[in-house]
Amino acid sequence: MANLFKIVCVFSASIAGVFSVPFGLWKNGQECGVEASTNLVHHNPWLVYLEYWRGDSRSEIRCAATLIDSQHIITAAHCIKKPRFSRLVARLGEYDLNSKVDCVRGVCADPVLRIEIEEITVHPGYDGKEHDIAILRLKEEAPYTDFIRPVCLPSGDLAKNTQFFAAGWGEIPNKGYYSHVKKIIPLPYWTREECQATYKYNVIPEHVICAGGQEGIDTCRGDSGGPLTRVKETIELIGVTSGGNVHCGTKDSPGIYTSVADYMDWIQEVITS
Repeated sequence: MANLFKIVCVFSASIAGVFSVPFGLWKNGQECGVEASTNLVHHNPWLVYLEYWRGDSRSEIRCAATLIDSQHIITAAHCIKKPRFSRLVARLGEYDLNSKVDCVRGVCADPVLRIEIEEITVHPGYDGKEHDIAILRLKEEAPYTDFIRPVCLPSGDLAKNTQFFAAGWGEIPNKGYYSHVKKIIPLPYWTREECQATYKYNVIPEHVICAGGQEGIDTCRGDSGGPLTRVKETIELIGVTSGGNVHCGTKDSPGIYTSVADYMDWIQEVITS
């Protein structure tokens, strides 16, 4: 794997801190965190499908990622460390995995864009549970279109009544099969104390956000690495889908998402290095 792209570790002096790099504007002044319309084919234009390759064969492994600028995407560390692959490709502008041309209510998406991953940076503290986050650098810059756009990084605190939205092509809870279209999953916020109480003897990781806990509404297998977002003036990436109850969609058992706000210094260091 290492002969095809570079795998690096970047250490940061602290986890939480002030994010000083002026992210939020794409080249030519286009904004992050803005969808082109309310049409479903325009939703979550930052959602990325990861293709895992072994030689000339594409694996059926399913993980997602989130575009944060023209050349970087964020995913879960376990989406990188656990699978075996020789090549990794980011699939941008995807909506329906089973369709060559994606059209919803008269709006048709541009052709899907595939860009190889050139460099992988897994958080150096990842141990299979803690610090489940990684940054992937694209070999080429992604364009800014109605179907490919970056999300904004988080700002401010979380209110207890925050409503999140997750996205991905993972398994539909209680159905046993994967979604072929991009899902939008509404998930309420759980405080750390509430979340830990549901997991009882299993200590949840330190730098995470919990969300969900509603019957049949949840991220699931195949959604790992994808975004947990919050809608403010723009849409912000709050979490990275990491884990949860093995029986996804279980009432009062929220999912676990790596808290992006806790890794701002590290993200800045990776992107600017």
